[in-house]
Amino acid sequence: MRLRLTWVLFALGVVVAGCGGGGTAGLVPSAGGNVNSGGNAPSSAKTTHANISLYVPPSNKQASSRKPFYISPNTQSFGIVVLPYTSPIPSPLPTTNIQIFPVTTPSPCAVANGGGETCNFTVTAPVGNDLFVVAAFATAAPSGNTTPLSAFVSGEVTVSLSPAPGATPLAFTLDGIVYTVAVTVASPDPGNTPNTQVFTVGVPTSAPIGIAAYDSGGNLVMSDPTAPYYNPIVVQASPAGDGLTLALAGSSSCGSSASGATATLNCAGDLGNVKVSYDGTPRPDANDHLIDNYSVSSTTAPNPTPSPANYVLASNIESWQLSAGNYVYSAYLGFSSGAFWYLAYLESGNDWITGTFNPTTGTSTAAVPLPVASGVLSAATSASGNLWIVDAFGSGPSTIACYTSPSSGGSQIVTITPHVNGDPVRISAVTVDSLDNLWYVGYDYDVGGMYGGYFNVSSGCAVPNPNPPNPQFTLTNNFPADYFAALTPIPGGGATMIADGEYGHGVWVMTPTGPTTVSPVTPVLSSADGYGVAVDGAGTTYAGFIAGSTGDVETLASGGATLNTLLDLPPNPATNGIPSPVPSAALNAFSPNGGGADRLEYTDVGYEALGLIESIPASPMPILVSLPNSADVFQAAYSSKGGEYVLDMDANSNLNIVRVMPTKTWSVPNISLNSACSSAALLTILERGDSGPFTVSIPGGVVTATQVPGADHDFWLSVSGTVSFTAQVADAHGRTESFNVTSAPSNATCGAAHRRLTTHHM
Repeated sequence: MRLRLTWVLFALGVVVAGCGGGGTAGLVPSAGGNVNSGGNAPSSAKTTHANISLYVPPSNKQASSRKPFYISPNTQSFGIVVLPYTSPIPSPLPTTNIQIFPVTTPSPCAVANGGGETCNFTVTAPVGNDLFVVAAFATAAPSGNTTPLSAFVSGEVTVSLSPAPGATPLAFTLDGIVYTVAVTVASPDPGNTPNTQVFTVGVPTSAPIGIAAYDSGGNLVMSDPTAPYYNPIVVQASPAGDGLTLALAGSSSCGSSASGATATLNCAGDLGNVKVSYDGTPRPDANDHLIDNYSVSSTTAPNPTPSPANYVLASNIESWQLSAGNYVYSAYLGFSSGAFWYLAYLESGNDWITGTFNPTTGTSTAAVPLPVASGVLSAATSASGNLWIVDAFGSGPSTIACYTSPSSGGSQIVTITPHVNGDPVRISAVTVDSLDNLWYVGYDYDVGGMYGGYFNVSSGCAVPNPNPPNPQFTLTNNFPADYFAALTPIPGGGATMIADGEYGHGVWVMTPTGPTTVSPVTPVLSSADGYGVAVDGAGTTYAGFIAGSTGDVETLASGGATLNTLLDLPPNPATNGIPSPVPSAALNAFSPNGGGADRLEYTDVGYEALGLIESIPASPMPILVSLPNSADVFQAAYSSKGGEYVLDMDANSNLNIVRVMPTKTWSVPNISLNSACSSAALLTILERGDSGPFTVSIPGGVVTATQVPGADHDFWLSVSGTVSFTAQVADAHGRTESFNVTSAPSNATCGAAHRRLTTHHM
C-alpha cells in the first residue's frame, strides 16, 4: 500500500505509544504548504527551538533488539511537523509545514556505541503546548508520494520560550507503518505451489498461520505488541464461505477478532495468534467438482512473496455402513429426489432389502425387506419417488413390480407382466425417462424375439392401460433374455439399450416416435458383450463393451449411426500376472451443466474397484480406484452434484456405500487393501488430473509394485498373506509422500470367474 505524505491517517501500523498520542499518515503539507529543510521556521506568532534525539539501528541488528520503539535501519531521513496542540486532536490534521532532516554523519548524526547512529535535531516549534508528528523515510529527500517507514504522533508537549540549560532532548517512540503483509502456511509442501499446505478432503483440520508485517524498506515492523494499530490488518480466506475459516488461537489483549473467512488484527501481538480451519465438508464448485484450493491473504496491504498462503485438499475416500455381517450376493444403487436408494440380496434369510442414504447428512434409513422380491434383475425410480423393479421368479416369467418408495418394502402395489400376442415377455431391464415413461426390454420365449416397450408412470403405481401392456418395439438380432441387458433414458424421452448376448451385440435406440423395428448399432470392439450404457444431456451415448481380455468405452452421437472408441479400459494391454479388465454393472455419465458429459464411472469386479474416467471427451483418463477392505464391488451412481458413490462389501461382509473424492492434489487414500487370491492387491493414486507418471517404491523387497498398463495411477502389488509396509510415491513434479499400507487376503474369487452374468447388472 502506498500512502501519500498528506495530512491523512495511516491505513496501517501507527499506534499510540510514548507520550500517548494517536496515529497519522504521510507528512507533506497539502496545497499551499511548504517543505522546509534543516529547521526553517514555519510562520507562527512565537517560535523557539526544541531538541529531538532519535536512534537509527544498524542494518544487522536483530529486530527483537529494536523493541519497543521502531526505527528502520533503512532510515535515510526524518520528517517532523509541530502543531499547536488542541483537544481533541483534529482529524484530519490541519495543513502545516514539514521539516526534513537527513540522516548523515558526522552531523546531525553520529556513530553510536554498538553500531547505528544517534541523531540530534533542532526543530522549530511554536511556544506553548504543541503536538509533534515524527516520521522516518527510506530516502533522504521524500516527496509527496513517499511512504513512511514509521511514524508517531505525540501527546501534548510543552515548549518553553526559554528552555532550561541542558534540558533533556525530546525522545519519541516511533511505530512501523505496515506497507506489505506476508501470510505463510505452517507446513509447506515442497511438491506443490510455493507456500502451500495440504489438507485431506472430508477430514476436519486446523493449523496455525503465519502473518508478518513489513515496512516499505522490507524490514519487519516491530511495534509494541500490545499497542493497537490505528487501522487493523485484515486477512481473508478465499473462496469465502466454502469451508475454510479463520479463528484466534487464544484471547486477544487488543480486541482482535476472527470469524468465518476474515480475521481482523488490531495489534502486533496477535499476528501469530491466528489459525486456519477446514471443516471437512466436501463442497462442489461451479463445475460440480470438489472445491479443493483455498488461499489466505491480506486485504489491506500488498502480499509479498511467498504470499498468499495456499491450502489444497488431497483426494480421499469416505465410507458408511448400510448393513452388518451378512454376505451380500448382489446390490443395486440409484439416486432420486436428493437421496440414494439401494437394493441388496443377503445370504442370511435369502432376503432382498432396500433403504436410502442422504449424501448431504451422511445418514441412512433402516433397511426394510422387499417381501415379494425373488430375483431382482433391474430397478429404477420414477419422478413421484416410486421404486420399479424387475423381479425374476426362477425359470418363469419376470415381472415389473412397483413399490410406493424405495424404503417402503412392505407396500407392493402392482405387478405387471408385459405380453406379446398374449405371451409373457421375460423382462431384463427397466428405466424411467424425463417424461415419466417407464421403459422395459425383454425376451419372449414362446414367440421368439427381443421386445421393448414403455408406459407412463406419472400417476404412481396405478395399473397401466392396457393391462397387461404390449411392447411397442421389436429389437432385431434376437438374443435370449437370460443374457444381460441394460437400459438408460434419453433426454426428451426414450431409452437406449445395450446387451450382453450370444446373438446380438451393440446398442438399440428406442424413442416414442419410432421406428418400431430397431436394429443395433454395431460396436467397434469385435464380438463384444455390453456391460453398461449411459446417455448425457447432449444425447451422446456412452456404451461399454468387453471382448476376451479387452474392454472399452465407445460413443454414439445423438442421431448417429456409428460407434467410435473413446478409450480402452485398463489394464491395456493385458499383461501376464495382472488380470484383464472385468467391468460390470452400470456405466454412468455425468455433466456439470446438464449438457455433454465430462466424466464417467463404472465398476470392475476383477479388481474390486470403482473405475473413473475423467476429462471426456477430449482427454479421457482412467483410474481404477481400490476401495478399503473391499471383498466385492457392486453398482455405482452419481449424486445430483457429481459425487461418485459405489456399493461394496468389505471383508467382514458389511454392505457399505463409499464415496470417492478425487481432487487436483493426489494421495493414496486407501491404505487397507484386500489381496485378490492372497497374492496381489491394487494400489491407487487418486487425483482429478494427471501429475504422473508416478513411481512407487517399497523398501525391503517384501512387496513389489508394477504399474497397471493403461492407467498410470494404478499399481499391482505382489503380496503374500497379511503384510504391512511403507509405499513411497513420487510424481513427475518432485512431490513425494509415504503411506503405511496393510494388505490382507480376500475371500473373494478372482478374475473373470468373479463376474456375474445377470443379477449384478442394471
